[in-house]
Amino acid sequence: MPVRSKRNWLLSAAGISALAVFSGLFLWWNTNLLGDDEFCDGAVTSAELASVLDTKGRLSATSSVGDSMPGFSCSVQRTSKFLGAAPMEIQMKTAAQEPDFQFQTHVWKNPSAMSFFSNGATGAVSGERGWVLLPEACRGKVSTFSPGGMSRQTATNVRTVEAVVKQGTVDRAELAKTLVKAAQRIADEAGCAAGGATEEPRLQAVSEAPTDPGSACGLAGFTLPPAALVKDEATLGKEQVSGSMPGTWACGMHLAGNTKGVIWFAASSDLRLVDRILLKEGAFEDLPGGAGVIERQQHAAVLTCGTGKIYVSMRWSTEYQRALYKRGISVSREMFQSFVDSAGKKFQCGAVQLPPS
Repeated sequence: MPVRSKRNWLLSAAGISALAVFSGLFLWWNTNLLGDDEFCDGAVTSAELASVLDTKGRLSATSSVGDSMPGFSCSVQRTSKFLGAAPMEIQMKTAAQEPDFQFQTHVWKNPSAMSFFSNGATGAVSGERGWVLLPEACRGKVSTFSPGGMSRQTATNVRTVEAVVKQGTVDRAELAKTLVKAAQRIADEAGCAAGGATEEPRLQAVSEAPTDPGSACGLAGFTLPPAALVKDEATLGKEQVSGSMPGTWACGMHLAGNTKGVIWFAASSDLRLVDRILLKEGAFEDLPGGAGVIERQQHAAVLTCGTGKIYVSMRWSTEYQRALYKRGISVSREMFQSFVDSAGKKFQCGAVQLPPS
């Protein structure tokens, strides 16, 4: 072979080899080729995570698992090179929560931004987080985790599978499907899946609109007490509503003004939530006339209505609370009473008289 031809052949072979190496690396960096098929101790598959986190990139994970019972806490990252896709990360775990965690805790932020499930499993998702209840039979059969490790379980806790997106946002429907499937697998492994939902969840829409002073949160006759609005600080702005009545529903009133305050209202007839909430030890006292029970510290009640037991609650942001406190304004009872009156009509409740604050 002539010297020049041999040199050209060697250069071509080297180029082909380099291209093959780069192609292999490209596939390794940007797909899950030869990667794990399951993550989070088998609770989720690579295909499900690829759908949630987008298909571009490679998946990697760190996980903790339960000692003697099924359960997990894991963090899954999606990374890529040369594709221009931003890294994404999702944290998933089995958890133990107070039964009204989705309405009354700041950790879950804005319930009105969540799309509640309208069939099958009980849960809700947004583009940044989601949760689904495990069957009640899973009590004591699933390990649960908190940020510090395995969590302490109590008699009134509910068990959940949860997800929080730490980088980026995800498709709500894909997240909902993945959470429900993860819950099914954990329940199957724990032997407590009987009666659990198996169908793909339908998500209720989230809507936004300016607040109507006479029909706040879309409820006819629902108005805020005049003292609840503070000139230049907290005035009527826009509202965000998720879910429906009957069913599970939440409204966030985002007030205009300097405080940027928010007031949240919620209602649910889902007995998988309501029955557990009623078991909170020492939390409730009876309302007059057998109308239900009230938890004063949380501005929450469970009403006895024509359609069954109904949970209703109210809370507000610390910014709004400070604005009221500085002016010595107390409107919580009047505001909650107005909400109970209006929401009660949707659930065929009789007259409910809340006790003095």
